Amino acid sequence: MRRRALVTASASGIGLVTVRALRAAGWEVVLSDLPQSEGAARAAECGAEWVPCDLRDAAQIAALAEAAGDVGLLVNNGGLAGPTLPVAEMPPEAWNEVLAVNLTAPFLLCRALVPRMVAAGAGLVVNIASVAARIGYPNRSPYAASKWGLLGLTATLAREVGAAGVRVNAILPGSVRGPRIASVIAAHAEANGIPLEQAEAHYLRRQATGRFIEPEEIAGTILFLASDAARSITGQFLGVDGGFE
Repeated sequence: MRRRALVTASASGIGLVTVRALRAAGWEVVLSDLPQSEGAARAAECGAEWVPCDLRDAAQIAALAEAAGDVGLLVNNGGLAGPTLPVAEMPPEAWNEVLAVNLTAPFLLCRALVPRMVAAGAGLVVNIASVAARIGYPNRSPYAASKWGLLGLTATLAREVGAAGVRVNAILPGSVRGPRIASVIAAHAEANGIPLEQAEAHYLRRQATGRFIEPEEIAGTILFLASDAARSITGQFLGVDGGFE
């Protein structure tokens, strides 16, 4: 498998930690994020290539795939949390935006890049889903629906390309420390009229470990999946969730 990777939404959080881990392991990496992000500076710091992309825009996704070239590893990390509202109050435009970034963008990147992996006889796709992909998630319908859909894409594509030497897996993180979960917790507190501390305790209580997942734990799982030790792992949904229930 060619040791060249594309990681989306990688100017911060899980994505940036993953880029750093891959670079430390000797991979060439394309770091991609919104054009207005700090991606260019982060890429320079990591020794990665910088290709800006708004995952809501199919033309920019096509340009990203072309610039990335023949990658051996695609990490679909891009995602929007979306509003915290019941289905009856969810704006259709918010639904469409979350589905575009969380599900359609991974589909388009797989459609563009996986055939090149098949031609090379090896490759790996890692889709960053969520524990929301296996629960009912009140007030977060577009996010949950997109992540459930991402599991369907993962399992289906794994069956389609497994015989060609290409593996496709999903990682289901629990609550990962960082600005994204902080904003989700704040929205949960506001929507339910509870103190921020109570909202945070609600999220931590669902993880048996009682702590936030560190981004490095997700990056480490990606490195494991890219190793020879994981050569028979495909079509799987790996929970890195602290025993979430």
